[in-house]
Amino acid sequence: MQIIKRDEEKGGVLRLGTEVVSDKEGTVAALLGASPGASTAAPIMLHLMEKVFKDKVASPEWQAKLKTIIPSYGTALNGNIDATEQELEYTSRVLQLKYEKPQAPDAAPQAQPQATSKPESKPVADIAL
Repeated sequence: MQIIKRDEEKGGVLRLGTEVVSDKEGTVAALLGASPGASTAAPIMLHLMEKVFKDKVASPEWQAKLKTIIPSYGTALNGNIDATEQELEYTSRVLQLKYEKPQAPDAAPQAQPQATSKPESKPVADIAL
């Protein structure tokens, strides 16, 4: 999907992808763009709920329910190795998958110097035009 959004500084900005739009009151919302895939559908719907049902999502009842459904809800997993590991183990257990924690390598591989051979030189004719 391609849309042009208003921008205070630039006038209009071209946006690509999937976009959640709603009215100011949060009474009407729509998902514009291509059909989202499995990896983006849940985050898009959570964003929609946070946008349209802002007060309800902030309530303790909704927070508890969201945490029950999505244990990592509200936790940044990027760069958080322990939290990511916990989620991978939980997901594997629920889906009855065998999960093996990745092992850190002993050390980064080191570059080995390689012998360089000189290229064969060929005489070049001296031609002046």
